[in-house]
Amino acid sequence: MAIYEIPLSSNNQKFNIQLGGSPFKLRFIYRINAWFVDVLDTSENPLILGLLMCPGINLLEQYQHILQGAFYVTNSNKDEAQGYSDLGAKIKLYWESIE
Repeated sequence: MAIYEIPLSSNNQKFNIQLGGSPFKLRFIYRINAWFVDVLDTSENPLILGLLMCPGINLLEQYQHILQGAFYVTNSNKDEAQGYSDLGAKIKLYWESIE
């Protein structure tokens, strides 16, 4: 198993990425004082929507039938608050592949 940091900037964003050998599109949206991630196919059809970027859990645990692997979030804010400018700086997303 390998763990990779997914590079993020501090704004709403959408980009293509290879995860587990397959192409996907990730979309990051800030709403209600928190960051959320959506997983889409490359044609932007929704696969997994509205994952709260919550540290300490595998965000993909219940979605292994869609995407085998793990997303882990770290948040270096002392109170784990999520500000708009924190994504990519204090809030980071990691992908763990299952091989």
